[in-house]
Amino acid sequence: MGTHRRSSRVDIKARTLTTIIAHVGDLHVNSTVALMPPKIKKDDGQTVLPSKTQQWLWSRWLAYWQETAYYKQKTGAKVIGVINGDWGDMNKHSGFQLVEAKNPDTVIDMMISAIEPMRKVCDQIVVIRGTEAHTGGSGWLENRAAQEIGAVRNENEGTWSWYLWEAEIEGVKLTSSHHPGTNSGRPWTKGNEANRRAMIDVYNYLSNDWKPQLTLWGHYHHDADSHDTHPIRAVYNRAWQVKTSFVFRIGMATQPDQVGGLWVFCHDGKAHILKREYKLPRPKAWKQN
Repeated sequence: MGTHRRSSRVDIKARTLTTIIAHVGDLHVNSTVALMPPKIKKDDGQTVLPSKTQQWLWSRWLAYWQETAYYKQKTGAKVIGVINGDWGDMNKHSGFQLVEAKNPDTVIDMMISAIEPMRKVCDQIVVIRGTEAHTGGSGWLENRAAQEIGAVRNENEGTWSWYLWEAEIEGVKLTSSHHPGTNSGRPWTKGNEANRRAMIDVYNYLSNDWKPQLTLWGHYHHDADSHDTHPIRAVYNRAWQVKTSFVFRIGMATQPDQVGGLWVFCHDGKAHILKREYKLPRPKAWKQN
């Protein structure tokens, strides 16, 4: 089943929390190496089944939402789900490694089907727009799917999705956006990207009356966290896609595949973050007969 690494469970006492943010991103539904429901029916009637890796991803996806449901039941809290970009994938760079290369209706059906476990737990869902190469110009694919599920409306823009979600929940001020704009790609520089992002946010909100305590990001498919190093905490969330052919091409073949999500427990102006990581087992090494 693969490694399921647990950070310490939050010390929950019944009815002490009021809102939980269940934050996931980079689902890349329609990619052949990303989240996929148990079966897909295409427009011509063809049924497509997930690979072994996708079956593993789906089992971990269910585990994440089962754990979310546990926290909700334990506390009586409201759950706001956030899809932080790249919910679906119609990769404009290549038609390879896609379940459906052309038909957006099929892809939207897949996207909605994939988040059924999420919809069963969440009281509201916020959709963030991701990368245009995956979700179309101005993130139209995500905005359309968000409209289909009745996601939280972006009243400022008159849309069903957001580039930047600035929110205040139970006194906790936070933001969520897909592209952090800075990354660290080597093990010996890990963590620097979150520190840089945190200080960018400190600077950008310097003259604002409203300042977030926490900014949440995605896009790079790995975890990074500035913790309490700066006045604003920046956190990069994991993805629900394993290595694509592009990732192998740029020299990251040996990098472990780790997927997952996080929760932000909000109460009385304080935020506690809990992360969940699922590590795909490495394949067995080839041995000479």
